[in-house]
Amino acid sequence: MDNVTPLTGRQRLILAGRRLFAEKGYSGTGVREIAAEAGVSIGLIRAHFGSKAGLREEIDRQVIAQIEELCSRATRHLGTEALELLVEDAVEWVERERDALLYLRTALMERTPGSQALLRELLRIMRRFVEINRDRGFLQEDVDEEWASIYLVIDFLGPAVLEPFSEKEFGTSMYHRDMVKRRSAFMNRVMTRGFMKS
Repeated sequence: MDNVTPLTGRQRLILAGRRLFAEKGYSGTGVREIAAEAGVSIGLIRAHFGSKAGLREEIDRQVIAQIEELCSRATRHLGTEALELLVEDAVEWVERERDALLYLRTALMERTPGSQALLRELLRIMRRFVEINRDRGFLQEDVDEEWASIYLVIDFLGPAVLEPFSEKEFGTSMYHRDMVKRRSAFMNRVMTRGFMKS
């Protein structure tokens, strides 16, 4: 017998909202549609989140917390090993929480007030990742730490932007294990040695 605890109405609303916002955008999704997708009454949105905006804020909070946990786990390791682990953990997260990544992509591209806050949080997380590695002595002395943080955000989001085109262009998902392994190896090279002759 399956002992999985059924999802609460609140949890179902979060998952439904995340999925629909990822697919249609925040402005293209109505509260009735979210409630129907979740299989609950529309009044539960107001009861749990106050409004559609409140639901979006909770989804943002949860997605950012998941990314923060990925980076936190990576910083328990050293140097480029931390980067490799970050990429590997991110792939496992995408396999488990694909809607979260697609939500993040759509939310940032939609440019709502919440989008700016999401980007700011991603930058905060990556700045912390860079700071920890600096404090441990793993950064090259002349590295531009702000651009290292921005680069990590771009690297995190880039595959999600390319994903809708990836199968046709590359023959596989950006999150296929082989693609991730090659990307990780190239990222490590760029971060440690670069790839152009001076």
